[in-house]
Amino acid sequence: MICTDRKFGGSWGALKQLHRRGLPSRAGHDRRAQKAPRSLTRAAYSSAISLLLFALLFLAAPSPLSAKPLFGEVRYLSVERIYSAPSLSGYLTDGVEWEPDSQRISYFDSDDYGQDIATLDVQTGKNRVLIGARVLAAAMPPLLASAIQPTGLGRVQAARYLWSPLGNALLLIGTDKLALLDLDTMTPRTLVDSSDSSDRASAQIDDPKFSPDGQWVSFVRGWNLWIANVDTGQLRQLTTAGSEALRNGDLDWLYPEELDCSTAYWWSPDSSKIAYYQMDERPVERYPIMDMISPVGAIFYTRFPEAGTANPIVKVGVVAISGGATHTTQWMDTGADTNVYLPRVVWLRDSRRVAVERLNRAQNRLDLLFCDAATGASQDVLTETDPYWINIADDLYFPLVQRTHRLSPLLSLRSFGKADRAAHQRKLADQRKWRLRPRRGQPSDRG
Repeated sequence: MICTDRKFGGSWGALKQLHRRGLPSRAGHDRRAQKAPRSLTRAAYSSAISLLLFALLFLAAPSPLSAKPLFGEVRYLSVERIYSAPSLSGYLTDGVEWEPDSQRISYFDSDDYGQDIATLDVQTGKNRVLIGARVLAAAMPPLLASAIQPTGLGRVQAARYLWSPLGNALLLIGTDKLALLDLDTMTPRTLVDSSDSSDRASAQIDDPKFSPDGQWVSFVRGWNLWIANVDTGQLRQLTTAGSEALRNGDLDWLYPEELDCSTAYWWSPDSSKIAYYQMDERPVERYPIMDMISPVGAIFYTRFPEAGTANPIVKVGVVAISGGATHTTQWMDTGADTNVYLPRVVWLRDSRRVAVERLNRAQNRLDLLFCDAATGASQDVLTETDPYWINIADDLYFPLVQRTHRLSPLLSLRSFGKADRAAHQRKLADQRKWRLRPRRGQPSDRG
């Protein structure tokens, strides 16, 4: 916009003023010009010049249809584009895992040949391809589509690969197969194969893990715990009698959905034992769900505890991986009341005790138990109560005190009440004052 006359406020002001006063006729122009003030005459001429310049600029301006946009090509957002790939938010990085040396992270990437696995040095920011797309495509077991709407643990995408703690191999995970990829030779080797089973539910492999020493791979199949030797491929079944109604090491609907549990079994730090949930689902009501992939509309059933109805009866067991064909489970004593939750299980560093959190049904009392893995005997360590509700979190840890190589009796003070925290601090102070040591012949807390 051009503004050449302050009195009329520029060309738009001049247009308004001239519109109000009317343009003089040619017949009366001389007479009015003789009587018109000089300021008005100058204003009229200035307005006319402004109008002329405005018209020239308007004619010289490019058409809106032909003008180049300020930030590149204009593309209109359609409904199809909103719901098409790639996402308007960009691509999310999948398969992010720390390498065992904690110096690099690995992740899925793509090149001209498909999906590969790359690594990123966290110090320098440099990345490189670890496993090329062709090698990965040949080694990766297939992942079958699920017909079930994901709830609970199903809402979290399962890992497609795991690093060996030794850093020399990757465990590649499929629906019914596990494969080991040697990173030195880039040669895959099938570790577990259940694809020949006629029962899909019994063949599916869930929640695979490496043992801390990297010598075993554990997994759940047919609602039972299994382990496979990394070197020989030898399989061992650690639990028996598992079923849809009696789950060994396998989560139900309730625990991941309401208590944010991500697994139902835990390796001991020394790789000699596994603690696991046994979930008795028989008291829980079954509900029919339609299989949306089935061409005939097949129905399957899932157990769902409504508010106030029966929950699964959950126990914590410990089974040793050594032995022959049979393995005996030692059950932990978590109390006579089975109408409770056991939301967290953590091994102590000595691999001889298991910490179990016990939460009442009203969720306003939380007990911390230490259980002897060999006998099942338990000890109440701490109790927290709240008039309303206690929040469950993942911050129960057992750090090793470096100076004395002893374990702190309580590893997470995150939620236990003030009185319990004060009592614990007094206990620690007494230990420091009297320099308590395990008596000779008693097990120490070396982890």
